[in-house]
Amino acid sequence: MSKADVSSKSEVDEALPAPAKPTLWHRFKEHMKRFWWAYLVAFCISVLVIILPLFYVGIPNFANDYIDKYEYDYDGLEITNPRPTAFHIKQTQSLRIGGEFSGSGHMTAFNATCRLKDTDEVLTVFPVPNIAFGNRATLEIDQDLDLSCVDCLSQLASAAASNKSSSILVEGSPDLKFGALPTAHLNIHKTMNVASYNVTDFVNAEGAFNVTSIELLDPPVDGYNFNATISVRNPSPFIVELGHVTFNLTLDDSDLGWVDLPYLFLEKETSSTAVLGSVDKQMLIHEAISGSDEVGIVTIGVHGRSCSFKGIDIPYFTAAVKAMSASARIDLLEYASSLFS
Repeated sequence: MSKADVSSKSEVDEALPAPAKPTLWHRFKEHMKRFWWAYLVAFCISVLVIILPLFYVGIPNFANDYIDKYEYDYDGLEITNPRPTAFHIKQTQSLRIGGEFSGSGHMTAFNATCRLKDTDEVLTVFPVPNIAFGNRATLEIDQDLDLSCVDCLSQLASAAASNKSSSILVEGSPDLKFGALPTAHLNIHKTMNVASYNVTDFVNAEGAFNVTSIELLDPPVDGYNFNATISVRNPSPFIVELGHVTFNLTLDDSDLGWVDLPYLFLEKETSSTAVLGSVDKQMLIHEAISGSDEVGIVTIGVHGRSCSFKGIDIPYFTAAVKAMSASARIDLLEYASSLFS
């Protein structure tokens, strides 16, 4: 090649423009053509890491928290046919499904283990039925409840009648199916507080306890020297069939007598029941006339003794009755026509 040819080629190369530098968008498209599969895998992994914990951890945690904080309504709960180691319970309740927990689904039936809080001994195992829900749910219970620890229930009943706080820990592991979401496995640890009351305050509260009629038996009949009818308000949210309940009566720490309630059934609000008893009539009249209070006013001590049903002692109800010790202030002048006849 001659020098003229080399010179000519060099001049041509100098005349051609330099190739354009690829843009950022062009480089990105070329990169995605080669590595799209890697980004797809990364995206899928991200979805699994973020979404699955939401479904399988977040939703169960939310449901557990919702159930644990739910205030159970005891209204209308019936406790009947008591036996030493069992009783029958019945309730139909509409449950509120609120907050962010809306939609439709169901919670599977499961066995709820109940125990006194801070103890390991099981009080009872309660079979909870399947609960279907929309914006509301209906819980229907109608079954016998067998007791694994009668002493535990006795402690609970005694505390409630002694104005002492107590609570029950309820545990269970149902499944929750919520709309199209995957089934969530729950782990319930719910503390249910048991209401208590002051017996003396209750007995002396207006309308809580009234003698609607009284009749003296002279001579006594079967050891009773009076019968009466009383109206009593239910201090608990439960409807309770107690049966035969007995109390001892005192006057200034001296024995005054005793009363029997042959069949006590506490209705939802107010119940009327027959009362049979034996009291020292002379002591009662003397206190009404010569006592330290106003004329006709006596303060009678009422002390629980026993509770039985169909002739059989009911230990947990007896524990509650024995825990009852109250002072009732009564105006005998309201019953003068019967007492002084």
